[in-house]
Amino acid sequence: MLNKLENVLSDSLGAFSGPVMRIFEILLTFIIAGIIIKVGKFLIKKFFDKQKEFKFKLDEKRLDTMCTLLISVFKYAVYICAVIVSLSDILDLKAVLAAAGVGGVAIGLGAQSLIKDTISGFFILLEDQFAVGDLITIDDMTGTVERMELRVTRLKNYTGDLYIIPNGEIKKVTNHTRDNKMVIVDIPVAYSSNIAKVSEIAQGVCEEIKGEFSVFTEEPAVLGITDLGNNNFNLRITAKTLPNEQWAVERRIRIKIKEEFETNRLEFYDKAAVLKQQ
Repeated sequence: MLNKLENVLSDSLGAFSGPVMRIFEILLTFIIAGIIIKVGKFLIKKFFDKQKEFKFKLDEKRLDTMCTLLISVFKYAVYICAVIVSLSDILDLKAVLAAAGVGGVAIGLGAQSLIKDTISGFFILLEDQFAVGDLITIDDMTGTVERMELRVTRLKNYTGDLYIIPNGEIKKVTNHTRDNKMVIVDIPVAYSSNIAKVSEIAQGVCEEIKGEFSVFTEEPAVLGITDLGNNNFNLRITAKTLPNEQWAVERRIRIKIKEEFETNRLEFYDKAAVLKQQ
């Protein structure tokens, strides 16, 4: 009787320990996969950081893009291997391969969007449409490229919102970072103001702005009067700057113009005031 009880307990423990060991092995597999991903991510970043130190090197933004994409590919590859190892541990490997053969068509159909996103991501990189750090517009979403991954591109706008866009959905891209940018400041001036004085002040502001910024590819200059309205004329200042530097220059020019107009008692054209008088 005692021997029978021992046999039952032994069989029960054996039956219980089998699934527990399998679960432990699966957990261990994914823990090891996580460690491999962290180590691989560190080594990939270190490799690309070294590339930035070379005398003859690729553009830093392109290196950052390649780095984020390679990390993404590596992460997916490790996790796929971990899943295959786990399945082969639970099921017989031949059964897994047979199931993969039977369900291959269904999996292929389900993975179409994933394949499309992945291929689109590689084409974006090869064609150099944009890179990490570029300011771009995709449809109605504008932001800075934070990361470009195997399947998605991540944009962050100026308010901090993060857009996650599948690469396969990217049809048209406007890149605001690649070329020099035009500075255009239009000054609406009332006809009652002295035109010669206004031009002199605008020219003086251009000279001041030249000394305040070192981002110009074409220095600020007074283009002249671009429009004659019923109640005002429009004086335009133009310049060219490095990418994404134009807004700070435009803001500074407007501030300086306002200060000079107030000092010299010159008038801007106030459309609202004119309409109110009417």
